[in-house]
Amino acid sequence: AIEGRMEELFEDLEDLPAEKVEAAEKAKDKERRLRAREQKLREQKLHQEERLKRALERSQADPKKKVGRRLVYRSDPPVLKRKTQDSDDKREKEEEELNYFFS
Repeated sequence: AIEGRMEELFEDLEDLPAEKVEAAEKAKDKERRLRAREQKLREQKLHQEERLKRALERSQADPKKKVGRRLVYRSDPPVLKRKTQDSDDKREKEEEELNYFFS
């Protein structure tokens, strides 16, 4: 039933003059763009009103007093480098070699 009706409408559409169909499509498209533009403007206006309302509330509110000392950023303490056992072993080995070869 629905498919048959659609077939009839498509056939009628093909029988209509192309200029009229294009004009009707253009008018519909123009109307759709106009409605979208108006909707966008309404949303922007609403958003702007909300922003103004929040700004007014902030300006009417009591200022917040900061209490206590101001926090200061502190850097991490430097990492202490500890001598490893390997460097001590190297030094002892070098001393032994020096003593062996040069004495």
